[in-house]
Amino acid sequence: MRQRNTQQDPSTFDVSLRERIRYRFDNVLARGTGAALFWLGAVTVAAVLVSSVLLSIFGVTLSGSTNGTWAEDIWQSLLRILDTGTMAADVGWGRRILALLVTLFGVLVAGTLIGIIAAGVEDRIDSMRRGRSVVIESGHLVILGGSSRVPAIVEQLVLANAARESNTIVVLAEVDPTELRRSVVEAVSDRHNTRIVYRFGNPRVRADIALARVGESRGVIVLPQEDGGDVSVVHTVLALNAELGGLDSVRVVAEVADTTTADRLVQACGPTMHPLHTALAIARVSAFALRQRGLSRVVNELADFGGGDLHLTERAELVGVPFDEVIGWFTNARPLGFSRRDGRIELNPSPESVMAVGDRLIVLADDLEGLEPAPATMRIESGGPEALRSAHGSKPVEEHILVLGWNPLGPHLLGGWATQTSASSTVEVAIDPRHIEPADVGVADIGVDVRISPTLETSSLSLDPPPTTIVVLGYTSLDADAADARTMLDVMQLRRRCARSGITPRLVVQLLGEEHADLADLTGPDDFLISAALGSQLIAQLIEQPERRDVLLELYGGDASIRMVRCDLLDLVGTFTTQDVVAAAYAAGLLAIGWRQTADESARVVLNPDSSVRVTFSPDDEIIVVS
Repeated sequence: MRQRNTQQDPSTFDVSLRERIRYRFDNVLARGTGAALFWLGAVTVAAVLVSSVLLSIFGVTLSGSTNGTWAEDIWQSLLRILDTGTMAADVGWGRRILALLVTLFGVLVAGTLIGIIAAGVEDRIDSMRRGRSVVIESGHLVILGGSSRVPAIVEQLVLANAARESNTIVVLAEVDPTELRRSVVEAVSDRHNTRIVYRFGNPRVRADIALARVGESRGVIVLPQEDGGDVSVVHTVLALNAELGGLDSVRVVAEVADTTTADRLVQACGPTMHPLHTALAIARVSAFALRQRGLSRVVNELADFGGGDLHLTERAELVGVPFDEVIGWFTNARPLGFSRRDGRIELNPSPESVMAVGDRLIVLADDLEGLEPAPATMRIESGGPEALRSAHGSKPVEEHILVLGWNPLGPHLLGGWATQTSASSTVEVAIDPRHIEPADVGVADIGVDVRISPTLETSSLSLDPPPTTIVVLGYTSLDADAADARTMLDVMQLRRRCARSGITPRLVVQLLGEEHADLADLTGPDDFLISAALGSQLIAQLIEQPERRDVLLELYGGDASIRMVRCDLLDLVGTFTTQDVVAAAYAAGLLAIGWRQTADESARVVLNPDSSVRVTFSPDDEIIVVS
């Protein structure tokens, strides 16, 4: 059965001529600035022609005319439309009335025409400022999303590529480029040779992603929208996949908040997808830093691109060379082990281990392009397991941890710390019951005594026994601003109480807002700040070389991890060169990568010193080793 056409004939509408004209005019304006300019220009030309025809019919001319031709009348009429002062010299009421009408028309129509032109130019300039043109770059890095992490990530990427002759970072986000540029400039004082390009667009829209030329990039970072979470990340990855026709050719690092999302992204996108659960990664790194005094400084040095960095590199000249010879191969780098072709990570492998074709060397170096071979090949002997036990002969130290506040980071921190502490150590968790219930403080059996104390005031906390470490965690039930304000007040109050009691515990402080990191006045040599900035550093590490993730996981908790060994345990009391330190440590089965001199007030960590550097150690100074 045919459906009846119920559409009414427009000619039968009871519509006035005014409404029809207005409707047509609105449609013209809706077509954009170009259509409006065309029609207003046409109306202006018509007015000029009508004025000139009237002048010709009545045989008069306007003042300023050089002759009475029609062309001259057209020119004089046009002048009065564009410039209201031109009619002042006209004589005679007929001329004046015609000139007035033409001038009033110019005020109404030509003025509108000029206004539209100005508005169109302004819109065009605003569009250019916001960045809507296609990026003409290749080999660049792309950041999709306007997360608060952008300035910190850009800062790390600039440092990582400081040695490159040219480097470009493209940021595409639904944020005003002016605001984004201002925040980045405040965070990155020196951009070295890096150019930063900003584009305004929705990372979840394929057409907007095309502006960044992701197909020509060497890597893409996907950040969540402030209110979108993993959903926004998945949408962005889907748009990216549609634009590229698959993600097999571009490395992608995506920040996620759920491990299930991370697993599904890898399964759906393949090996070039590298999701990072930043909260879990921060928890693992922070737990490792809590194990031993001084490790927090090592973590900061390794995470930041400002000094010695981890690199995986193919070195054809080292194929078949035993590891005990590779150790002394470079003067300005410290080899740590091998990344095997099948993905296995071997840190501090056996002395006779060799690098095969397809394997890569894991090395700590300031600049991978500037590795300097040692003037003479040297084979360093390892003393074997007995010497290793001697170097690690110190027993676990009894510690007392005071935890103020609680959130999901707490179990990770305490679990990581407990693996390296004495069984006689204790933990006291002090919470504010207004923000969390005591029953919600979940601590697994970590092998030490854990006590939970509901308390409302920091001043009521007992400092007996004196805590060796104070951990201050933010309440995630509060917003970041309120939680961080409370945290820093607690830190200030605890510091004053500790000073009056004559104790100097290590402070481990968590701030939830990345922008609040500069408020943390942590001056102790072993103090450690847990902030979202650490997540930004990890993202930058992965986009430059995703294989670093496996190396870092091994260093922060694998069979061969980083630790601090007292100099007297390695017979390194006195003055030595870096080469002497490396040899003495390897004689005990350890890879020395730097040191920390505790007599120095700042207890500064030195990583990857040059082989010729000479240093004087006291018994309490420490060697940083991979064991």
